[in-house]
Amino acid sequence: MPVKFRFVLRYWLSWILIFEIARIIFLLYNFREVKQHDFFTILKSLLYGLRMDASMASYITIPVCLFCMAGIFIRYFNMSGIYKIYTAIILFPVLLIIYCDLPAFNAWGQRLDAAPLKYLSSPKEAWASVSNLPVFWIFLFLLLNYFVAYRFFARMIEEKFEVYQKQQHRVLQLVILILFSAALIIPLRGGFQLAPLNQSSVYYSNDNFANLSAINVTWNFMHSISHHTSSSENPFAYLDKNESRSLKDSLLIQQGTTEKLIDLTATPNPNIILVVWESFTEKAIHTTKDGIEVTPGFNQLTKEGIYFPDIYATGDRTDKGIVGILSGYPAQPTTSIIKIPQKANKLPNLVKLFADKGFHTSFYYGGELEFANMKAYLLGSGFEKFTSKADFESRDQNSKWGAHDHIVKNKLLQELPTMKQPFFTTWLTLSSHEPYETPVPSVIKGKDDESLFLNSIHYTDSTIFELVNQCKKQPWWNNTILIIIADHGHRLPRTGSRVDDFKIPMLWLGGAIKKQPGEIAITGSQVDLPATLLAQYGFAQNPFPWSKNLLGNPLKQWAYFSFNNGFGYVEPGSYFIFDNVGKRMIEQKGPVPETMIRKGKAMQQESFGDYLLK
Repeated sequence: MPVKFRFVLRYWLSWILIFEIARIIFLLYNFREVKQHDFFTILKSLLYGLRMDASMASYITIPVCLFCMAGIFIRYFNMSGIYKIYTAIILFPVLLIIYCDLPAFNAWGQRLDAAPLKYLSSPKEAWASVSNLPVFWIFLFLLLNYFVAYRFFARMIEEKFEVYQKQQHRVLQLVILILFSAALIIPLRGGFQLAPLNQSSVYYSNDNFANLSAINVTWNFMHSISHHTSSSENPFAYLDKNESRSLKDSLLIQQGTTEKLIDLTATPNPNIILVVWESFTEKAIHTTKDGIEVTPGFNQLTKEGIYFPDIYATGDRTDKGIVGILSGYPAQPTTSIIKIPQKANKLPNLVKLFADKGFHTSFYYGGELEFANMKAYLLGSGFEKFTSKADFESRDQNSKWGAHDHIVKNKLLQELPTMKQPFFTTWLTLSSHEPYETPVPSVIKGKDDESLFLNSIHYTDSTIFELVNQCKKQPWWNNTILIIIADHGHRLPRTGSRVDDFKIPMLWLGGAIKKQPGEIAITGSQVDLPATLLAQYGFAQNPFPWSKNLLGNPLKQWAYFSFNNGFGYVEPGSYFIFDNVGKRMIEQKGPVPETMIRKGKAMQQESFGDYLLK
């Protein structure tokens, strides 16, 4: 067998081995997840993942085949240094992706793709998100693995290249190398099937974690980059266009009366204070840690206002949540409309409508508005005044994100009495974002992620509770409503149910609310806030086509949310979560008839189609 063919074959197999070892590292790092699933099912990921490993190894090996073919005619390409340099260059980003995937999956529940790249435009904030991780140790192990893997490849290269200098059987070597290079196209595209390899090609189980384990994260990352384009094709067209549109319209059509929380004859234009609470999951309000109530303040406030206990975030990140709240627009499964200002600028906006009505508008945030491209969206939203990180003293920028929540709260309380009424003020909190740091001693002890997260929620809870209590003392309180809602939910504390990660609290308070305190157990979404608020203020038209009035009668109760290449659909007593990669349900509860599945698909198809047309 020609020596060059033996070399490229061994080189290809070595990369497959590297990827299999990477999968074992992934499973060990997430051993807590592994223990919750059938071990032998998870172990099969090593077998089923080979298909994607071979594909990625083929992409890497084909240039080496070309080098070897060139070496038959040009002695320069028989120098071992060329192959060592190529391997060194390829090896580092491959291992970097593999190691970055470990904490990324732990944080987001999905394999690493191109999505985090959008945050690199704000490096300080991106660093704040990961600084709580053992970055030093991860990078140290990355370097150690890099040198071990490189040495492995270097020795293999050195063993063969003395023989290459002899240049025997050139024609035979060339023919075999050409045939082998052509044959690599087969594993590169995943086989002989019509459709090329994709993530679903390695899915093999009803266990979603097992399927995700089978994915080659390097392949996944590169595939995400190459397919992250401005394509006008809707990849989520599951239904006939007419059926899809009809189902969507049937869910959003509203006629009839509205239950009024505000008496506009007594208070024609009540002020609005909108508190958007970072990562405020509904799970937190039911949780105690070591006997300590996580949200004692919020739990008290639910007895004083109108609490909506069955509301769902539209997405899983702040950039999606803020658009859902202010524009009533559903999140996209594979991108975020806020990243494309020319699209986001076409959205209706709650703040702009109230500004046109004579409200004085302002936005408060302790961090940098540029993060996740929010500034472009917010500047077009109708806010007259912005307060952000740069508006605080250096000594008050005591968070990795900027100014902690109690600092912003103090500034807000200082400025609210001077605001000309009516006002619409929005505050986006930040202290309960990773790395979950607080400027006061921890009440909930522990250094694990769950304890740190719940402690940060406890801190922000006390801050918001103080804000509300101070607002109650102001003369304008009786002419004000204060709404608390989350930008998105959170994976912690773990319940074993993905839908719980999207469930968020929504609470309406204020002296302008005339209805007796209590719960309104209506299933809805944060995107329904605009239509609901407009109906309370007597707006004749609802310019938010994706937002429904939660207090309208009659009302169809449902919520739709999306995440990376998947979506969830909820109705009272039932829900399902659908994976677009495997094209199947990965979680469900209660009766889920085919009609319900088609409603969810219609919402995804129609909302993403609308995004493409913006």
